[in-house]
Amino acid sequence: MLDMQDYNGDKVTVSKVPEGRAGQKITIRFTIHNTFEEDLKNVRITLVDEQEYQDIYDGIFREDDEEDEDDDEDSVRHVPDNYPFEADSDTYKAKSIGDIRAKGTKNVSVTYRLRRDLPQGYYPAFFYLESDGGRWQGGRGFGVNLWVKAAKAENESDEDEKNSRVDYDFTLGDGQMTPYAAYGQVMNYSVVLTNVGQKKICAARLDMQLDADSTKFPFDINEGNYRRNIGDLEPGQSTEVSYSMAVREDVKSGFFPIHYLLSYRKSEEDDYEEPVDLVCYVRVRGKDDEKEDGLDANAGEQERTKARIIVDAFSTEPADVYAGKPFTLHLRMKNASDKIPAANLMLTLESEEADNAPVFTADGGSNSAVINNLAPGASGEIAMRFIPDPTVPQKSYKFTVKEQYDSPEFKNATAEVTIAVPVRQESRFTLGTIDVMPDTIETGSETNVMFPVNNTGKVILYNVTARFEADSIDTAEAYVGNIKPGESGNVDTMLTGIAPTMDDGKIRMVISYEDEYGQVTETEKSMNLTVLEAQMPETDVDIPEEVPEETFGQKYGRKIALALTAAAAAVLFLRRRKKKRAERAKKEEMEDDIT
Repeated sequence: MLDMQDYNGDKVTVSKVPEGRAGQKITIRFTIHNTFEEDLKNVRITLVDEQEYQDIYDGIFREDDEEDEDDDEDSVRHVPDNYPFEADSDTYKAKSIGDIRAKGTKNVSVTYRLRRDLPQGYYPAFFYLESDGGRWQGGRGFGVNLWVKAAKAENESDEDEKNSRVDYDFTLGDGQMTPYAAYGQVMNYSVVLTNVGQKKICAARLDMQLDADSTKFPFDINEGNYRRNIGDLEPGQSTEVSYSMAVREDVKSGFFPIHYLLSYRKSEEDDYEEPVDLVCYVRVRGKDDEKEDGLDANAGEQERTKARIIVDAFSTEPADVYAGKPFTLHLRMKNASDKIPAANLMLTLESEEADNAPVFTADGGSNSAVINNLAPGASGEIAMRFIPDPTVPQKSYKFTVKEQYDSPEFKNATAEVTIAVPVRQESRFTLGTIDVMPDTIETGSETNVMFPVNNTGKVILYNVTARFEADSIDTAEAYVGNIKPGESGNVDTMLTGIAPTMDDGKIRMVISYEDEYGQVTETEKSMNLTVLEAQMPETDVDIPEEVPEETFGQKYGRKIALALTAAAAAVLFLRRRKKKRAERAKKEEMEDDIT
């Protein structure tokens, strides 16, 4: 295998050696780096033809072979000199990859068909880079190593071929420009995630890795986490994951690697696999590179002696801003100058636009406010009330804070700063007709429940589930999956009766889903189902022809009970008669005394 490091310089890097099989197509992925201080315009890449390949090969390898004649025959320098690609009318056409900014990068992928007669081994692929301007005008060459397997044997099945490939592999940022923004600005960008493995992944989610150190992470951290739920990805499928990030005020200029952890399941029933670390770069410009803003040391006296007013902090009330619902924006402005005061500070907030209309409109008031004085290092706070457009997509939108103020040596100074306010869309759904067949069952029996869940909001409902609970049924849960706006997901499950219904027959249904931040929302609904006690089957009982002989208790028990009852009655009768006789004798004695 050829050591391409010296040959490529630092223009091209490859994260992993491309692999392919003779007779099949191979995709070659690499990253082009513009290491110069100027943009490269209309960059084009061209595969060299067979003759050029041999010339380059002879110039690199023949000389090495002469110097290393005593090397082991298996030395990695001994690679086949066969031209590895099949050629047609499009093979040698230049592929345009657009512009590459100064100090920027571009991820590129090209696909060619390998010759079928190639023996297994490493092969170099050589390309030319050209641009309409800059250092590559006139062409520059580079090479990429390939690993080629021999053509598939006749007795090798397609399944064997499939199993020889990587099952789970991913790329981030293929074919994208490096996102760019200056300090205080909002960077709206997307990263392209591609499943380049051979198998489908389920319930994927991407977590941006944060860092409080501005030398490692260039963005303000305004949310608790930056998780994005992606869902399922088929082999070869790509998806764009969007972010809206405010660049820190104290950031230094440069390129920053942003790490993302990709978590996924191999199937809906499996647990999450160990997260995969993926990296995508962004470029920012900090205060250390302010010549573009006209703030260099050679500026005029008045420009250098005006106060510097910054947004020290801001918050919203409520904390979560929803489209169509009013909120109060609190801004704390600070005079960052250590000696220069500011007076008559007028702040005007201008909203970002969407579809030629402002995202935020003032709620019954002005979008301007005044702070009378700000001493060096002092802060002042203003509050304004706004209403977000109810139709805007869910993401962060920026306010431009336009400042006009007076300093002792600079009257009517102006400046601008920006902030970003995340706007959320409320999740909404409705349930269609609930079909319960049958709606009356016996204990131990089952019924089928079916109904659609309609996403009537503007955001995706992730991991939708329906849970059924009641004393009369066995608790059951049905997984629906992700539901896009305007679409429906279907619940289809079986419920088993375990006890007779003792109430009004209402079954508690809990519909739950996650938003793109992973927060779970549960909504309770109900349905009717009656569960009856299972009836015992009727059987014919044969009356025996012979009556069995009575036991002693059966024969004399009733007589004994009657005798005891009669004895008790006799005792009661005698007591009553004795009492009456005593009362009669006393009465007669009283009459004799009177006489």
